Amino acid sequence: MIKAIDRYLLRQILPTIAAILFVAAVILLMERLMRLLDIAVGNGVSTLVVFQMLFYLIPLYIGLALPVALFLGVLMAFRKLSAQSELDAVHSCGIGLSRFIRAALVLGMFMTGVNLLLSGYVQPYTRYLFNAVMFNITSGVIEQGIGEGVFMSLPNGYTLRVEQSRGGGRELYGVFAHRQEDNGDITTMTAKRGELMTDSLDGTVSLRLYEGNRSVWDVNTKAASTLQFDTYNWTINFADLVRFRGRGGDKSELTLLELMRGYRYNLAAGRGASTVVDANPPEGKPAEEIVAPSAVAAEFHFRLVFSLSMLLLPVLAAPLGIMTSRASRSFGLILGLLILVSYHKVLEFTSAYAAATGAPAGIMLWSIFALFTAATLYLFFLTERKAGTPPVLLMEARWVSFTDRIARLFRPKRTAAGTT
Repeated sequence: MIKAIDRYLLRQILPTIAAILFVAAVILLMERLMRLLDIAVGNGVSTLVVFQMLFYLIPLYIGLALPVALFLGVLMAFRKLSAQSELDAVHSCGIGLSRFIRAALVLGMFMTGVNLLLSGYVQPYTRYLFNAVMFNITSGVIEQGIGEGVFMSLPNGYTLRVEQSRGGGRELYGVFAHRQEDNGDITTMTAKRGELMTDSLDGTVSLRLYEGNRSVWDVNTKAASTLQFDTYNWTINFADLVRFRGRGGDKSELTLLELMRGYRYNLAAGRGASTVVDANPPEGKPAEEIVAPSAVAAEFHFRLVFSLSMLLLPVLAAPLGIMTSRASRSFGLILGLLILVSYHKVLEFTSAYAAATGAPAGIMLWSIFALFTAATLYLFFLTERKAGTPPVLLMEARWVSFTDRIARLFRPKRTAAGTT
């Protein structure tokens, strides 16, 4: 009988979870699809690349939708069972709320593992692949040439724009090139015409400019020197400049294992928030040592806290879903979503604040998690042990009474009809 009850509860929860995951994924992907199509059309990229980028975003959106789907699945299941008096029948058999929710807790543990796998290992790689494709689209792939009328922000501070592009993007007209050096000096080059030149020996690509000017503004002397030229070979390896960076340039691209290694390394080496990270790290340096120590700590603790919080979602959803057969309001649903969104935003803000300021991310994030856990368990056990009206419905009654008193203050007062 016990196993049958567990299976019955899961049959109430799983369809809601599947529906919410599907709807949320479609809505989020469609919203991003419109923006990606605008970028692709503006840069002359095939729509197949857009769908490739959407594929890389699927793990991210599933990770965002999983907590909401689990929470609403459990809440709607308990709402239905209590409204149809099935929950009363279960209690009459001597099965308490702590036992009845066991199947939902097991489901929460499974989805916590899925979320850890997604956020800890899948999303870092798909984020990097998405950023790499976006870089190739907006910066222009060298084999496809350079598009016209587009500012190309290249690594090392280069910016390039051409008015017209012919010959598959290799013959350029109205060329503008700009770079700011590390010491503040600014180099600007303009030319009537340019072309991409490929070295026949090593295959490197450079930019040859014709009939133009090269100006260098010295930050120390506040003066500019200008050189006119008929032909100028821009001595840079253009192919290297448009090659996307390695994975790990951003904290979101690090796996959970890399974050843990980086966190332990920073603690052992005494690297604090004030540690300056090398902007141009040497080849082969571990990715977790490139990101700022405060960002590594904030991201590491945030992922752990966010994933472990899913274990508490069934415990929070069950009391909010219990209602009487005569209750018609959706107070528990609205309150639950408000709590869930607020909790997530507080975690995000705290993580961002700790990463930016070097505040102790572990203490701050785990303190918030502890408060959330205590409040959730208090509501659950209060609901289980309190006979009569569920605590959430008592909260709703007080809220309705409060709003009614506020509304009466703004209602026009009725006056008695005068007599003659």
